[in-house]
Amino acid sequence: MAASNSSSQLRFEPPGPGSWKQDPVHFPRPMTLYWQEMHPPAFKKGTNDFARFYGMLIDGLECAYVNGFGYNRVLPAPEAEFPERFQRAEQVFAQKLWRQQLTEWDEKHKPSTVATQRKLQAVDPDALSDVELATYLTRCRDHHSAMIAQHMRFTAGAILPTGDFLAHVGDWTSLPHAELLGLMRGSAEVSAGGSEEMQRLKKAFAKDASARKLLDTARDPAKVIERLRSLGGEAGAAISAYLDLVGNRLIDGFDISEPRALELPDALLRSIRITVSDEAQAPIDVDDHIADVRAKVPAAHQPQFDELLGEARLTYRLRDERGV
Repeated sequence: MAASNSSSQLRFEPPGPGSWKQDPVHFPRPMTLYWQEMHPPAFKKGTNDFARFYGMLIDGLECAYVNGFGYNRVLPAPEAEFPERFQRAEQVFAQKLWRQQLTEWDEKHKPSTVATQRKLQAVDPDALSDVELATYLTRCRDHHSAMIAQHMRFTAGAILPTGDFLAHVGDWTSLPHAELLGLMRGSAEVSAGGSEEMQRLKKAFAKDASARKLLDTARDPAKVIERLRSLGGEAGAAISAYLDLVGNRLIDGFDISEPRALELPDALLRSIRITVSDEAQAPIDVDDHIADVRAKVPAAHQPQFDELLGEARLTYRLRDERGV
């Protein structure tokens, strides 16, 4: 008979007062101490930003960790801010405030973020002294924190128009939301991994038979990727640009302990093969689906259906782009 040692058993105590809910979707496993320290302040700031921008009666979300597992709770907005929040909420749909956020994202935050990340990625840590490495890691941590806040700041702009569309059209047609979300197909190329670098890669390999032959070689995936990067001409430049974009992306999860794409060369190579093949270019015909759903909407609401769908498709890409 095995004896249990109660002193070694984990205890899951609430991280603070109020009602806390575990987040198993984003944090199914215990997170590193780095993440547990870095994430909560940035998460709270970002959710507070979107709550204020859209006039919500919450002060954002607070996140905390118990034995490495993530929990969060909703913070109520200060009562003194209620009049201002109500006034702001009245402007949201009347002025389509999500469009303001989309413009801000396209013209300011997205290009700035990409530029900063390319600069950080261009640094070779092995070439740094101890002091320089510490400074560099601090820059990376501070940028990571800022990106968490930015990601959350654009959350409502990404989901509010889609939610508005689902709520109205769901009521009018009784169709399940999963089916209605199908009308978003083709509006967010980024959700399928689309990028300028991907398009360049497809064009380059379509014109280079030797590059395609090398790509399909049944050799060690890491060595194939290395040889592809060493290719001359446009094919080599295109694959290098693509790997610079996606190579450091986390494959599973959000923590720094998760593997990067370059650390899983087999999966990365299979993804590249799909990218440059016809398999990755299945046509998307959503027009017929839209027409079928629209026909189920009462005639009096069809103009509103068109407007709601337009706003949802306009902003849908922000859902994944904000993870840049």
